[in-house]
Amino acid sequence: MPKSIKTPEDCAANGHTLLEMMAVVAIVAMMASIGAPLLQQQLAGREVENVARRFIQHAQFARQAALFGDGLAVQIVPVEQQWARGWQVIQAEMQSQTAASLQQVLLSQGDIAPVEIDERSSGFAGPNGQHKRIGFDAFGSAKSQSGGFVANRMVFRHENARGIERHAILSSGGRWRLCDPSQDSRGCR
Repeated sequence: MPKSIKTPEDCAANGHTLLEMMAVVAIVAMMASIGAPLLQQQLAGREVENVARRFIQHAQFARQAALFGDGLAVQIVPVEQQWARGWQVIQAEMQSQTAASLQQVLLSQGDIAPVEIDERSSGFAGPNGQHKRIGFDAFGSAKSQSGGFVANRMVFRHENARGIERHAILSSGGRWRLCDPSQDSRGCR
């Protein structure tokens, strides 16, 4: 059986031309350039949400430890007085009236980058900006350094996506809720 010689038209009918392949690659590249920023926004939102939820979980653990900890106070304190460097859940045990208290670290969270705590949030600081901490007494109530009830918020933001934030809001009774101001602006006030 004799073999027939194929013409360029026959080859084109069996496959794709270079021009068609380049058009498909260009379309895929345009779609990726449109979708990539949306994907980055989604990932940044997840990072902020995860850090905020972890903070709330640690705070709820601190409250439970205070409730069931034989009357010992439990505090959440920022690492080196900066919340962005992380925080620790500590339990203080007084040895005597004259001796200093012993602190036991129950939980610890390191650096939270690329998430940061916004400067608009007071960070549970005292009236002059010192004594940043959240303390829980044996009744599970959040207390300030001076012994008053605390109701406050932490605002978590992403370093690279400024429009993404979550508010961790503490009521005076020690209950937490997480709020997304882009979804519920009235509830975040």
